[in-house]
Amino acid sequence: MSLNQQARAILTGNDRGGYTLPTDGLYPFQWNWDASVTALGWMCFAPARAWEEMRWLFKGQWQGGPNDGFLAHIAFHAPSDSYFPGADEWGTDGAPGTEALRTRTSSISQPPLHATMVRWMWHRAQAISPQAAAEAAEQVRGLLPGLLAHHRWWYRARDPDRSGLVLNIHPWETGMDNSPAWDVPLARVPQATRPYTRHDLGHVDASMRPPQSFYDRVVYLMDFNRAQDFDPVKILASCPYRVQDVGIISILQRASIDLLALCAACAWDGDVQDLHSALARTHNAIEALWSTRWSQYVSRDAITGELLDVPTSSGLLGAYAGFRHDLGPTVAAWLAETPYALPSTRSGFPGFEPLRYWRGPVWQHVNMLIADGLQRQGHAHLAQAIQACSAALFEASGFHEYYDPLTGRGLGGRAFSWAAATCLHWTDGAMKKQAGGA
Repeated sequence: MSLNQQARAILTGNDRGGYTLPTDGLYPFQWNWDASVTALGWMCFAPARAWEEMRWLFKGQWQGGPNDGFLAHIAFHAPSDSYFPGADEWGTDGAPGTEALRTRTSSISQPPLHATMVRWMWHRAQAISPQAAAEAAEQVRGLLPGLLAHHRWWYRARDPDRSGLVLNIHPWETGMDNSPAWDVPLARVPQATRPYTRHDLGHVDASMRPPQSFYDRVVYLMDFNRAQDFDPVKILASCPYRVQDVGIISILQRASIDLLALCAACAWDGDVQDLHSALARTHNAIEALWSTRWSQYVSRDAITGELLDVPTSSGLLGAYAGFRHDLGPTVAAWLAETPYALPSTRSGFPGFEPLRYWRGPVWQHVNMLIADGLQRQGHAHLAQAIQACSAALFEASGFHEYYDPLTGRGLGGRAFSWAAATCLHWTDGAMKKQAGGA
């Protein structure tokens, strides 16, 4: 079976009739940014199913109230007891904005990749046929209201002072859960004292997962959010963890650019001047997050105002977002240090751990985004080098959640949807060209 066929089989095997599991058992629900990447994979061989993935995700979008437009990081479309924390732990049932929902959700979000992925999906449809392009345009028009509402939630609820740098209030919200960038702000968060049972260690070796001390703090923050009735004003006033994550900021910036392009292409007649203004604010404010030590962007502790001067892969997304600094030399230096493309934390940093989740392993979808940015900055050779490394990982180790950047060994969950989708969308075509295929 070819790599392409294996990737398709993984998406088909993880399909639950409209939404796709990241992987069975370990992650039994629909995850926010996973769904956007996974839709790219479906678009390569089942376009109708790709658009369905996006529609299912937006079934969980909150409507009305202070969190109007909020899109949670987990949509609990069907019950499962193999994951903690499940729907009951989040306690969002009946929260303002959820009254009309038939899908239960968590209370935090994730990096808003959606508009960019939707634009890429539309571009792929345009390359197929005029009919496919017309059908995709209709799907995009249907998604635009939800996409616009979600971006406006980010700017309204997470940047009420209009600083240009949105906040996040939970490490899970960054998508890069236990990154060493969060060690300092997370240290002041109390540890939960109530009992709970993790299920992840029944699926993946503990050496590849966050430690218990991390879980105690993120559970505390989950409970804190619930105690504030999910009110963004109350949360930002007293949450002990408030971070300006360069990953979320970069992904939101690029997604807003792509969202405006989608609105223009669809002749959207609504007022989008607020998005133009938000883009300008961020483009100016982002320079405050530049690290001269690492020659890349980093995150900032919003409570103390101090830079979290840790070199993570999220800080290489500046080119993807269209920010000013040329990241080519920094990425070239990273690539010279590890044989399998870009790890989630630079290998020369003291907190680098090659096996442990977001403290060192390679995450293929993040490398895809960084490569896209490098291509845009005129560094095609670096983008191609990253793509070639990613293709080699897929060939050698299959479709895992993440990979050891030193040995190439697959880590975390197996038969992983966004790894399969990234291969189909990004590396499969390149591999065929290298092999002399179509």
